[in-house]
Amino acid sequence: MRYGLILLALLTSTVQAGIYKTYDKNGNVVFTDVPSNEAQTIEEKPIATMPALPRDVIDAKTKPLKDVKTAIIPIAYKVTVAGLAAQTTLRKEDKVLNASIQLEPALYKEHHLLVSLDGKSLGKDVFSPTIDPSKLERGQHRLEIKVVDKQQKVLNTEVVDFFIQQTTVNRPKVK
Repeated sequence: MRYGLILLALLTSTVQAGIYKTYDKNGNVVFTDVPSNEAQTIEEKPIATMPALPRDVIDAKTKPLKDVKTAIIPIAYKVTVAGLAAQTTLRKEDKVLNASIQLEPALYKEHHLLVSLDGKSLGKDVFSPTIDPSKLERGQHRLEIKVVDKQQKVLNTEVVDFFIQQTTVNRPKVK
């Protein structure tokens, strides 16, 4: 009988346990299991569960490829440069520009992207080259993007010509 009363007390205490939402003096939300006059009762929702996949399915999906040649290796790419259109004129005092290079299909693991500005390399696999107009001379400039394979054979080239314009420093004074 004594154990029955203890068990009944434990069951009723867990049944009445809940989650309450209230706010402290600074306006921060406080979640607690202690009810108060200002607290709102939070409705408990069941936890969503998902059964695990069978082991043979997991093994089949994570098995490494035996024949790498079965993977489709792109032989050409469509290169798009966003943020810098061809024949654009930038002013020397313009903000730094980040051009975004997009490839279709995605770059294959053994292929690389070579980016250069006026023949000077900006790096390998740079998908967001930075162009600072204040550091470029006035006139025409060329951003060149090449996609190469592991033998350095060029698969595709995209060229974007743009111009830097500099305002005249020697303006006559207006009287």
